[in-house]
Amino acid sequence: MAHQPTPTEASEDEALARLLAEGGRRSTDAESYGSSEDMVLERYGPADAPALVLVHGGYFRPGVDRTHSRPQARALADEGWQVVLPEYRRVPGAPCTATEDLAAFDDHLQALGVDVRAWVGHSAGGTLALWRALTPDLPPMRAVGLAAVSDFDAAVAERLGDDAVRDWIGRGPQDAPRLYSRLDPTRLLAANPDGARRIHLVHGRDDETVPVGQSESFPAETTLVTGAHHFDLIDPASRHWPAVVAAISG
Repeated sequence: MAHQPTPTEASEDEALARLLAEGGRRSTDAESYGSSEDMVLERYGPADAPALVLVHGGYFRPGVDRTHSRPQARALADEGWQVVLPEYRRVPGAPCTATEDLAAFDDHLQALGVDVRAWVGHSAGGTLALWRALTPDLPPMRAVGLAAVSDFDAAVAERLGDDAVRDWIGRGPQDAPRLYSRLDPTRLLAANPDGARRIHLVHGRDDETVPVGQSESFPAETTLVTGAHHFDLIDPASRHWPAVVAAISG
């Protein structure tokens, strides 16, 4: 049986609606890090503090941007972090535009001398945070995946997000093995098992958007949060938020 919210809890849809409303009140200007209009970033918190990169989710769909992640960015800044929230392209059938943008973003932060301690990503953004930690030709980086899509074979087989992974990559695993090898966290970890020590997954047991099995089957440090749904992990108003902060703080 699906978890039934108590009167003091918000459902996934209610939580997302509130995050979008709160995120629509921008408190910072976007800075460019590349030539595309989507290649912009926002910064929150003290500029001299250790930094977190916050990668938003949205099942890789082009219509879901960073708006809903702004409340999370502000709350983490209140915890003393410098938080950098990038936008990146999400092009169906051309998934490497996202990783190319984020690699350019990573180079941009390094050139600025930003002391990045971890990439934190939610949902599809969690996938990309794991990609950053597990791609061998990038410098080592810690990653925290919040309700991350970590197993593309299962995601395709279960048609998660109305075939979100297949739509993003453009083909199934059998038809695009090289792309899946470059993007699927499970395949990346199999090729780079030492990367597991840099990963912490956090997943709500009552997640109705990305099944908790996506994290349960991934061989890395994992925190399963009883009673939490998909958006509780990025909602500072959720009673589960302290567990997320603890995992990010390490």
